Amino acid sequence: MNKIGILIVAILLYFPIVNFAQQESPVNIFHEPTGDGGFRYYAKNLRLAPYQLEVSFDALQNLTASVTLPYFTVVYPGEPTTLFELTPTNNGSTSFRSSYRLTLGDPNATIDGKFVYQLPYQSEEAYRMVQGPNGAYTHQGKYAWDFLMDEGTKVCASRDGVVVTVKEDSNLGGADKSFMPHANVITVMHNDGSFADYVHLQQHGALVEPGDHVTSGQVIGYSGNTGWSTNAHLHFQVYKAIKFGTQTLPARFLLADGIAEQLQEQVVYPAVHK
Repeated sequence: MNKIGILIVAILLYFPIVNFAQQESPVNIFHEPTGDGGFRYYAKNLRLAPYQLEVSFDALQNLTASVTLPYFTVVYPGEPTTLFELTPTNNGSTSFRSSYRLTLGDPNATIDGKFVYQLPYQSEEAYRMVQGPNGAYTHQGKYAWDFLMDEGTKVCASRDGVVVTVKEDSNLGGADKSFMPHANVITVMHNDGSFADYVHLQQHGALVEPGDHVTSGQVIGYSGNTGWSTNAHLHFQVYKAIKFGTQTLPARFLLADGIAEQLQEQVVYPAVHK
């Protein structure tokens, strides 16, 4: 019996932008013969965060899948996960060609909408919040906060979590959207499955690596002016995964006089750490 298996890889990450063409795929997808002429598909998550996975077939000859195709699941870190089996429909030759796509996060995570974040810079330092949610320049339709600060300012974690993405190799920035992929960024996953991005960091400005556990108030990097940016500042956003995408979230911040449900643009906010 002639058996041909071809795996085509397609990786979709929304924000932050990560080029996996030069990196190891975060999830290893593989298959092996079952002994009856069929095949069993597996996935092993090589990272510390869950990834959404969709497997589809561009060609499937004389084989039937044990699941509805395309197959969607969330793969968590740990031991290889069995996905599905391909079973021969008759004694003829078989062939298949599969592809898959990935994106970070579990869309079924239960997010703590009442969590109170610390401002993402050192305690008692104060910076102006120049663009907030639905801002006029780059925040239309999203929750995000831009804090005006000089390059090299210490950036602090706003919440405990584990570092899942670090990009710090860029020295490019500019006022055009085409510069967006060049933003240096640290992404932290929180214990409820939400994420925080710290964006526009200076080149080689990360003090953490993927896999590091960070605590709120910990210095994790240095601000910069990389990516789609007109001046030095820190872009901060919190988001959750949706199916093959992300959704930014509102955030409550700890201030000296209490908890702010909403920060006001052009106001200078001193950071208060717990």
